[in-house]
Amino acid sequence: MSTFNTTRFNQALKCQFLVLRKTWIRLFGIFTLVMFMANLFFTRVADSRYSHWADNYPDELYLHYSRIVEQTSVFGIVFFCFAMLFTASGMFSQMKDTRKRSAYLLWPVSNLEKYVVSVLISVVMMLFLTIGAFILADVLRVLVDWLTGRIVVWGFTMPVMGRDGEHPWGAFQDWHGVWMVLVWAFYIHSLYIVGGTLFRRQQFLFTSGTIVVVGILLIMIMNQIDWSSIHFDFITGTWDDKTLTYTTIFHPSFYIINSAMMLLVAFHYWASYKLFTRMQVINNKWLNV
Repeated sequence: MSTFNTTRFNQALKCQFLVLRKTWIRLFGIFTLVMFMANLFFTRVADSRYSHWADNYPDELYLHYSRIVEQTSVFGIVFFCFAMLFTASGMFSQMKDTRKRSAYLLWPVSNLEKYVVSVLISVVMMLFLTIGAFILADVLRVLVDWLTGRIVVWGFTMPVMGRDGEHPWGAFQDWHGVWMVLVWAFYIHSLYIVGGTLFRRQQFLFTSGTIVVVGILLIMIMNQIDWSSIHFDFITGTWDDKTLTYTTIFHPSFYIINSAMMLLVAFHYWASYKLFTRMQVINNKWLNV
């Protein structure tokens, strides 16, 4: 059997999607309900001064309510991050019992195709599912506001357009900042990918616990090092009095560290795939090794 066949992979991806369609529909409903209830909490429970502002400060009502709706967008972003990490750690959750492990591992496709199918289903599908739930929850919140006589303020556009059109990411408009955020986001996500492949049970909890423990140990080790003789700024800048412009200068270590993190992300995916190829049908251990 060839390592990767496009036709066979497409059929396997379609088959896996159809098998898990009920799970995705259930998750979509749960995510929408959670974010919708959170939207109602922020707009109607945490802040109950809407009538006061409508009666006394009608000209400032839109600005006030936009700030409240912005909190729902922040919650949606945080929920999105946790959802992506949770599903990354549970990319092989369909293999918890022997019958399901046997059915998946004996699937007539190559190991690489099985692994890529699981990654796409748990990462890309979850990406669209969570974004769709976020938008639908905001639509339902706006519908409730409209039916109860409140002004209409959309929240799902704020993570992209910001409030009143200003850029929501501020300092991250430069490509350096975007690169740094994306690298660290993919790095953390890749850790949960490895944890989801390494641990057989409670993958999210064990992966999170392992990251916390290792992080504490690294901090303890680094605190034993004398850093007084090692000092440099990752980001510096110069001010030009003639042009009145500030030029940002990135230290070479900035590029080295981010490039190294990208290599680690690739290594984590490779390690996850290798761990997947070592999975056995009968395994009563806590680790898939």
